[in-house]
Amino acid sequence: MMYEWISKAEYFAGILFSEEDRAIAMIVLATVVMLPVFLCMLRWKPLVRGTALIVFAIYLIGNLSFTILNRQPGTFTALPAFGSYRQAFYLDYGLKETLRMLPKGVDETLRHIHIGSFTAAREVFLNILLYIPMGYLLPFLIRPMRYSIPACTLVGFLCSCATEYAQLRWHLGYFQVDDIISNTTGCLIGAVLGCTLAQLWRTQ
Repeated sequence: MMYEWISKAEYFAGILFSEEDRAIAMIVLATVVMLPVFLCMLRWKPLVRGTALIVFAIYLIGNLSFTILNRQPGTFTALPAFGSYRQAFYLDYGLKETLRMLPKGVDETLRHIHIGSFTAAREVFLNILLYIPMGYLLPFLIRPMRYSIPACTLVGFLCSCATEYAQLRWHLGYFQVDDIISNTTGCLIGAVLGCTLAQLWRTQ
């Protein structure tokens, strides 16, 4: 079963993501792996926090470059909500019935979810991936957020809203509710990991 999942992941990764996309994924993965190593190896907490700050600054520059700074103005408007999700995925039995399948197992549920548009699916996954480092790093940088997954997620939500507004205001991209949902989901995933590790770090 594990080999089958790995084979599927490798197949879809090759179709969905370009070399640049995979490079972004490796950066995110390195970010997620780096801090636990520092937590285990370093005993001086300010050094860990300083490292997290440097990584976060690099991440912010990359985020802004990807979403705003390297884009050229054009003719863009707001897109209908959930449009990219409808394009990206096709559900055999609709959303409600698919959610009801979850108790039967993730594998059984995924059998009835198909990729409708590889381009749209790529955008969804990239937007989730893009905000995982934010949720992951915030608990190490701001002490009150160490104990609050909702607070970290809220920051990601507000940053995503600001990015989408900036893209619409300066005609740098489409305003998409779907992107905000994907970004917030990514930040939530990162916050769960970050808050858990930050609290463990504090107790050691």
